[in-house]
Amino acid sequence: MIKQQIGREPRGVLEVRTHCRWGYPQVIVNRPVSALGSDLEVFPTVYWLTCPYLCREIAALESRGLIAQFEERLAEDQGFAAAVAENHESYAQERLALIHRDVQRRLKEEYPDRYQVLARSGVGGIRSQHGVKCLHCHAADYLARGHNVIGAETLELLQKPWFCPDAECREFEQ
Repeated sequence: MIKQQIGREPRGVLEVRTHCRWGYPQVIVNRPVSALGSDLEVFPTVYWLTCPYLCREIAALESRGLIAQFEERLAEDQGFAAAVAENHESYAQERLALIHRDVQRRLKEEYPDRYQVLARSGVGGIRSQHGVKCLHCHAADYLARGHNVIGAETLELLQKPWFCPDAECREFEQ
């Protein structure tokens, strides 16, 4: 189902964190580190929105300039910026918690730059505290963990339910 939803073979899926009201995957949890032979590959996006309906709706908000509006608020509203910074920090902590301590140690020793991406980047792997990378990542984080100010506001701006009205993923079962 996830392959059908995202249009490719998923990699590193640990679990389906949330389902829509129709019972289909909505947000998945991705493995932050995968072994490729003897190499370690990092993937800083822990929560991935798979629901095609929400992906389309949020893409429409992005195309209307919502990312730029959030970035303006980050620059002007200290309370909003502090809430977003807390979201980024807790996301990084949760991402590290998914990585076994032996793998963390290996990353620190052999791939310090990759470790820093996991330890210091925020939602979706963003490195800048003044920018917004992707509203899909923020919405997925909000749906998965219940707190992400940008994700909550993005979903609220949809002014629609957070699931498709007609169970469109049903077509993937055919």
